[in-house]
Amino acid sequence: MNIVSSRTLGLIVIGGVLYWSTVVLTMHILEPEFSTIRAPMSAYVLGAYGPWMTTTYFAWCAALLAAAGGLVRTLNRTRLSRIAFFVFLISAAGVLLAGLFPMDFPGPPRTSSGRLHVTGGLFAFPTMALGAFLFSLSFRRDRYWRRVSVPSLALSTGIIGVFVLALLSLLIFGFAGYAQRVFLALLCPWMIVVGLHLTRFSRASEESLRGAQPNKVAAVDDRLGHG
Repeated sequence: MNIVSSRTLGLIVIGGVLYWSTVVLTMHILEPEFSTIRAPMSAYVLGAYGPWMTTTYFAWCAALLAAAGGLVRTLNRTRLSRIAFFVFLISAAGVLLAGLFPMDFPGPPRTSSGRLHVTGGLFAFPTMALGAFLFSLSFRRDRYWRRVSVPSLALSTGIIGVFVLALLSLLIFGFAGYAQRVFLALLCPWMIVVGLHLTRFSRASEESLRGAQPNKVAAVDDRLGHG
């Protein structure tokens, strides 16, 4: 028995993303001293409104967990969807770790907190990119999720491309604040698409899928009975 419905999980995804987006955009307005080109968004935690920025990590972590849980429940159970689920769990753990321990800015990390923050980011960003891409590939094999497979795959492919750009920027220039912002600007609509589709799944598909199972069993019994 499912304690939390797919609709509820979808609303958690949407709410978490909207909360994160609202606070982050507000930080950019209230604290323009942080360069959007060079400074990572984690630097806002060290500013005057740091506690607000800290809450966004937990909201994003909740959104990732809800997306992972909703997708693994509603997608066809394949090896690809299971891998994507566990990859998203790792990303949620990375986000949580980064939120619990503020960064050192400017870098490099000089404290235990700063090093743990970097460790969380090293887990979070590649797994968010990979998990979104793997889930998007799974959408193509599922009758319900197939309708959003094209936009989700396009967004997740862009996310991976920006992640590679961020790595190159860090290696060449030593900063990638702008790439981090583009990365999350692509991931937010991907998450919203997932959240919206989860809310619709609970209304339109959950009952019909549950009802399909008894029908399949009855059809097998009929065949055995006539055999």
